[in-house]
Amino acid sequence: MLTAHSFAAKQTKSWFRTLSLLGGTFICYFAWAISVFDEKKRVSPRHISIQLDEALSLGLVITMALLAFGAWQYVSQRQEIERRIIAERRARHLAYHDSLTGLGNRRSLEEELAILTTMVVDNDPIGAVLLLDFDHFKEINDVHGHGVGDEFLKTVAARMRQVVQNVGTVGRLGGDEFAIILKIQDWPNAALDVASRLIAAISEPIEIDGVELMAEVSIGVVEIPGQGTSTNELLRKADIALYRAKSEHGSCSLLYDPVMEEEFRRRQILLEDLRHALKLGQFRIFYQPLVNSRSGKTCSYEALLRWMHPQHGMISPAEFIPLAEENGLISSIGEWVLHQACRDAETWSESISVSVNVSPRQFRDGSVPSIVEAALQATRLAPGRLVLEITESILLHETDANLEMLHRIRALGVAIALDDFGTGFSSLSYLQSFPFDKVKIDRSFVQHLGTSPQSEKILEAMTGLLRSLGISVTVEGVETEQQRDWLLRLNCQEMQGFLFGRPLPIEKSTDKI
Repeated sequence: MLTAHSFAAKQTKSWFRTLSLLGGTFICYFAWAISVFDEKKRVSPRHISIQLDEALSLGLVITMALLAFGAWQYVSQRQEIERRIIAERRARHLAYHDSLTGLGNRRSLEEELAILTTMVVDNDPIGAVLLLDFDHFKEINDVHGHGVGDEFLKTVAARMRQVVQNVGTVGRLGGDEFAIILKIQDWPNAALDVASRLIAAISEPIEIDGVELMAEVSIGVVEIPGQGTSTNELLRKADIALYRAKSEHGSCSLLYDPVMEEEFRRRQILLEDLRHALKLGQFRIFYQPLVNSRSGKTCSYEALLRWMHPQHGMISPAEFIPLAEENGLISSIGEWVLHQACRDAETWSESISVSVNVSPRQFRDGSVPSIVEAALQATRLAPGRLVLEITESILLHETDANLEMLHRIRALGVAIALDDFGTGFSSLSYLQSFPFDKVKIDRSFVQHLGTSPQSEKILEAMTGLLRSLGISVTVEGVETEQQRDWLLRLNCQEMQGFLFGRPLPIEKSTDKI
């Protein structure tokens, strides 16, 4: 690659060639003037003078022209050199900085970290790496647009830089993931102090175009040199600590601990086992009853997936469902659950329906309506006895396409229920976007009935709104008779919770039908 400096050296040689050409031309013309004399004829001194004057004048004109050309060439070459220097500086800046926030990028941070790790003496910690990731950033982009998302990243980047200042370097690795290299010696107190100040600064409300956002950030922290000195090893361990911090739900920071390695390895092994669980027949469906509030009789069952692992026993869906969603396994698993639940329900009383949860990931390939239709045809279950439960996150992504699929499913005669109502970003707006047959109010609103007047007023307002819209209401998480009695006064159509029955295998559930 021709750099500005090598270009300058090359053009300097060209300038010397021009001067050499200038001098050589002058000498040639002078020699030509002398050669015009005819030695066989007598020439007067005046004739010689005229010849010399003509030669010198011509040589002077040519010399001046060459000087002007050389000056123009010098100026243009100097401008070209300056342009190349500016372009090189810009290219280097872009190569080492993030274009949105102006922070250093991954390459810049990795090179700085590599230099810092070579300074380690006697394995004493000389700093820390902090890896940061923002919770729910994708929802900010989906709900408010990428413009608001970009301004959000710029704002939090400025806040991080303000907190860190001269004790470290802030960089953006990509997306909503940032890294900070701290040059500190008081491990771990100094690192934890910076992390807590980062959380406090980032958690302050952010207002963008009239929209107020509340940021939640998870931070993984590892010391330098920590338990390893290579750059990749440090970032890997910080990432493990970050993953563990994100599982805590809410803004927090965690120091890397070797114990996390075991958890991470277990997760990887679990993922590998999960890839084969469906083929090996390790999944089971448990059913939890939904009861009619007035009669107290079971009117439906919700199908809940369980994984019976041959070594670890029954694994919680809270552990393996996110794994399946992250790695694209949920579509095939979800299809099996739908077919099996329809097959089981076909053997029940015709007055009892079955509810099946559908993941947002299952909507991405657009095949959910055809899968539902195939399941109904294969099992001969009446469409009116099937309820698909979705969360509002399905309507956050590709809203028009997903709404069209929901209408196609509903046209089959299948009911659509909105699950976990009241816990998301804008549940009320979705009641206008789609005619839901049923809404299930999240259990978090039921837990404090009888002890929290505020919770009671919120629940009363929600049930009143849904009833006025003609939408059937199911309340989840009913565990006490006091809660049941309070909900009866609100005229909720259905209830679900441990008070009426825990999730049970098919053989134990059907005994009660």
